[in-house]
Amino acid sequence: MVEPRRIRVAAHQINILSTSTGDRHFTCLHGLCDTLAIWNRLSPALEACGRVTRLDQRGHGLSSSPRGPYSRADLADDVAAVLDAEGVAESILVGHSMGGIVAMEAALRHPHRVAGLVLIGTTGACSQKIADWYERIAVAGERGGISALSRAIYGAKSEREISGDAQGIVHMTRMLKSLHTDPLTDRLGGIRCPALLAVGEKDPMGPKASEILFSALPHGRTEILRLPEKGHWLQVDSAGSLAVAIQGWLGESEL
Repeated sequence: MVEPRRIRVAAHQINILSTSTGDRHFTCLHGLCDTLAIWNRLSPALEACGRVTRLDQRGHGLSSSPRGPYSRADLADDVAAVLDAEGVAESILVGHSMGGIVAMEAALRHPHRVAGLVLIGTTGACSQKIADWYERIAVAGERGGISALSRAIYGAKSEREISGDAQGIVHMTRMLKSLHTDPLTDRLGGIRCPALLAVGEKDPMGPKASEILFSALPHGRTEILRLPEKGHWLQVDSAGSLAVAIQGWLGESEL
């Protein structure tokens, strides 16, 4: 059984898990307050197509938390550093929610390292209302730690556990808040690699966010998959349907 390992990136460490072999490479980037384990159901299908590296983003899981604040550029550079450590020239980035934001930033900042994008339930901007929600989450984390973060995100009665460092997750949350004043959407025309968008029609983030991304990304190189009756975590709830879509998109995009 392959075990995770921690690699040194500048002043912090990133926990990664690499499995399978092949010329094609996937890098899986989880969302806020998740860990690399969120990909357990989708990973076998990706491993059938190539090598897979999953990582705990900074502040999450077993990765450490460097001093903040964090920018999207910082997180994109983390991805490039992981590829360097793995000896990978270019990778298909599979990003969920926050991970999709990081993936798009990486494709803009390190275009020669990103062969394609799979963007699951993500966005490129946020409203003032959502920015205020992110700030409430950050303040809760600063005052009450991990348990307060969980209650702020999932509700007062939630028993969902978060694995990571509270201050690191606070910095990540404020990075997301920056999408209100510094949206990513207007820059997406500069992405040159193929992209597959996947969204559940009952995703609380809203299918419209994926449709906006679809319009902003280069025409003719972007596809969108809408799954009825499905929510935010397609890689968990609809791993089979998502895997089939990814495999078809790989062939059509000649990746």
